[in-house]
Amino acid sequence: MSRSSSASSVLSSFLVPASGHRCIPLSEGLSAFDCRKRLIRQAQHRIWFSTFLWRNDRAGNFLVNELERRAREGVEVRILLDHWVTLQSEDSILPRLRQLAASSEVEVRLFNPVVEKMEPGDVEVMWAAALSGETLNRRMHGKIALFDDACVILGGRNLGDEYFDMHRFRCFTDTEILVSGPVVPEAHDAFARFWDHDLSVNLLDFATEQEAAPAQSDTNTTADLPEPFSTIAAECCPDYTARLFEPRSIKFCYDQPHVDTRLPDETGNRLEEALASARKSIHLTSPITIFPLAWFERLEKLREQNDAFLLSIVTNSLVSTDNLYTYAAGLKQRKKLLNLFHANLHEIRAVPEDAVDVIPSFPRLADENQKTDEQPASGFGANPFEYEQLHTTLHCKYFIIDGTKTVLGSPNLDPRSLYINTELLLLIEDEALSQYYLEHHNRLRYNTNSWIIARRPDETLWTRLTGLISFKQPRDDAIGAHRPGYCFTPGEGTVKEIPDPLAADFYERYQACGVYPGINDSDEKVELFLTENLSYLFRDSL
Repeated sequence: MSRSSSASSVLSSFLVPASGHRCIPLSEGLSAFDCRKRLIRQAQHRIWFSTFLWRNDRAGNFLVNELERRAREGVEVRILLDHWVTLQSEDSILPRLRQLAASSEVEVRLFNPVVEKMEPGDVEVMWAAALSGETLNRRMHGKIALFDDACVILGGRNLGDEYFDMHRFRCFTDTEILVSGPVVPEAHDAFARFWDHDLSVNLLDFATEQEAAPAQSDTNTTADLPEPFSTIAAECCPDYTARLFEPRSIKFCYDQPHVDTRLPDETGNRLEEALASARKSIHLTSPITIFPLAWFERLEKLREQNDAFLLSIVTNSLVSTDNLYTYAAGLKQRKKLLNLFHANLHEIRAVPEDAVDVIPSFPRLADENQKTDEQPASGFGANPFEYEQLHTTLHCKYFIIDGTKTVLGSPNLDPRSLYINTELLLLIEDEALSQYYLEHHNRLRYNTNSWIIARRPDETLWTRLTGLISFKQPRDDAIGAHRPGYCFTPGEGTVKEIPDPLAADFYERYQACGVYPGINDSDEKVELFLTENLSYLFRDSL
């Protein structure tokens, strides 16, 4: 049996309702794309998609075409899309989805629309936002792909080329999971609750200046991505269906669609409870790391109970992140994470040495790169320091607690996810699956894939004071003593390893490479830019 036939056979078994939990991690974009494609083609009754962002690109339109064909074949297809990011896109998928809804059996709704008009002007959007208050800020950030009420894909991946490892500028390192079993009816109820809520509006009810033309769809069921992406998707996709797990316990949690941003949502509470349950270690992977103050109190108690407690964090670097504001806002907490909690803090490199392990198509995309793919829009907070060639951006969101429990879902570690957006989580108790994600986390921690952040060995109160006083003085050295953390890279002769910044010989084998490595400008120029433009976000760190 070929690998393709084997994958189809395994996924077919997920379309049969099961009494026990089974799951397949989808840790590569190509795996996530291939899994969706096969399940869309094999589902017989129902396909429901909800997502935060759906790109109008190769992968995004391929999925739309596949769903349209299945709807014409009698499968119930529903698409629920958050409105805000899609509205901001200059090349929005909404006109295509409106054509689809008008000419087929596909139903499309938008959650919490800013204004119920297809092409609103800037003034209309600003006026609607001013009248909406906190209602506008409530965005649907959870992602659900439900097939035949038998299996569901849950996690943090949006829909578009850069999320499926098909973009020649940016590839998001992401993670999600295909699940069957008792958790599926709960995911069904979560989708239905949002779909039926007053904040979800039928896209066909949106005012438009001209009637949409009938959608021109390709009825050829063998249609695939354009070259060379069809070849890349076929040849670089790993054998993801071979990693099959049967967790002993999975709990599903999601936030309600109502508007109330005064308290943490259910998912925020569950995340804090999971953190508090740790006794030995927390391995945290998140594109954004902005801890609530209450979480620091939890961490202090964990350190008091176990002085050897390990807090390992993998997050984005300034050169890899697609959002400048969230990166800058997290800088102010580094000092406490390093000094008080002795955290192992790693920032992902733009081009990790093991990029092919997390993004199998990376070498092919680099070879094909003629700079025909423009930088995908990042919306509010676009990063002018982002690496200018093909690179990775961390988008994974998961915790591993004591090596035995995994918390995986859509929320970033920041106040917006915990207090404002609607999110979803899976709390999984299973040592084998936790070890799988621990290996994924540790691969990103290698000194060839991330920079390790640590204090300078000669840092004292006097050097911090003198560094602060001389902050705006021109200096030849790229490292100032006042900064909350310094990136270190392996020195000559250092082997590939997971660095330990508390090891006795760390400073003998690792050398400081600045606070913002990979940036052409000096650290001083970067910080001057941040101070002038974003000082309200991170002034406590300087």
